[in-house]
Amino acid sequence: MKKVYVTNIEYDFLFNEGGDGLVAFFATLRSSKPNVVIKKVGKKGSVVTVKEATGLSRTTIQKYLPTLLELGMVSIHHNGNIAIHGRKWSSKHLPGIGKTKLIPIQVHKKFTDTKICSAFVRVHSRLKKQERQIERKAKRIEVLRTHSKGRWLSKSDYRICRKLLRRGITIKELESKYRSYSTISNLSFHKILKDSQIASDCNANSGKHFKLKLIELGLIQQQRISFLKCPNTNDCEYIEHQNSLSGIGGFHQGFKGIYHEYSPKIELTSVCL
Repeated sequence: MKKVYVTNIEYDFLFNEGGDGLVAFFATLRSSKPNVVIKKVGKKGSVVTVKEATGLSRTTIQKYLPTLLELGMVSIHHNGNIAIHGRKWSSKHLPGIGKTKLIPIQVHKKFTDTKICSAFVRVHSRLKKQERQIERKAKRIEVLRTHSKGRWLSKSDYRICRKLLRRGITIKELESKYRSYSTISNLSFHKILKDSQIASDCNANSGKHFKLKLIELGLIQQQRISFLKCPNTNDCEYIEHQNSLSGIGGFHQGFKGIYHEYSPKIELTSVCL
């Protein structure tokens, strides 16, 4: 496994043009030669040249190489050498707004794994966004609690408190919506992978497979979250009724009674932090 970097401009542009497959193909090309030139040997054509340098299948190369050539991100010299343009070229020629950031992508021997790593970029972004939201909500709860006890607030905390009170937001309201950990449902995993908003059981299964693949590659980890709802109780009808109401199936029988399982905790592994 190798790790290469593409800019956010390159990633967004490639993903919009050809999805994770095109991103993964470009990342594989960039990882194959540090000097970004794949030299032609003998009378071999461009497809064979790329195949020998990257180990990718002929079908994959024939699918994605013409697109990169058309977009100008790869060019073939008169002598047959294949040049993969670098980040400086991309910053000058590709459309982009805002600050340029480097995005790491793992390149594996299996092209499908590299595609998963391309999709993981969006999962990483979603989890980081949730972490910031959790920190912000926790801060608001802390500020309101301090204010309710009549304790001194710093200037910045006072501004936060005043804004919340002006909007009529209470501690109870914040705590009812507060979750102390990040999570992504199976359906949301599918939406991230396929960029689709259509909900179905099939899509949820697709999202579950995507999640398990991310766990297998060591990119994320999952922890089940459940609480003892009814101690010393064994009632199958109650469990069936509650699960039919929620449509999720979060209630189950355990050794100590009936448990209510919430959305699992999804977090990045130490490799990705």
